[in-house]
Amino acid sequence: MKIYKSIVDNDMIKLFTDVKGTTLINHVSNSCSIEDVLAISNLFNPEIIIVEDCIFISEFYNNNIENLKEQFNDDRQQIEMFVNSWSLEDFFLLSQNDTLAKKEVIKKFGDILKYFWRLRFNELFPNRQIVVRVDKEIMGENGLTITVYQV
Repeated sequence: MKIYKSIVDNDMIKLFTDVKGTTLINHVSNSCSIEDVLAISNLFNPEIIIVEDCIFISEFYNNNIENLKEQFNDDRQQIEMFVNSWSLEDFFLLSQNDTLAKKEVIKKFGDILKYFWRLRFNELFPNRQIVVRVDKEIMGENGLTITVYQV
């Protein structure tokens, strides 16, 4: 038998505040509705748009390319980083609990989001060099932040 581990080990459940299962899959099936699972799927595989050769996660773009070009002197990388940067903790503004305060949980969330976003961008744009980066306070965001940009 050969085992291919998940990107999230089942031991991560030990860090959860409100455990509703013995494994992560069991926890999801006991705590998430079908709507939650579909919405989470959209988070991991977001809608992507291209505006004047800039690649954006559409959720983060505000139809302001001219202002952005002026603000960042037509620097595509800076424009993309600015629009696509998001504080990882801000994904959970209305659903915070004690688990969110655990740094290893936020780091793991960032690793997972980075993994799926990289797959998504590489699938859509195999001939472009796209970076999905998780780091501290990118483009003025608070705490651990994710961003996407072309090089």
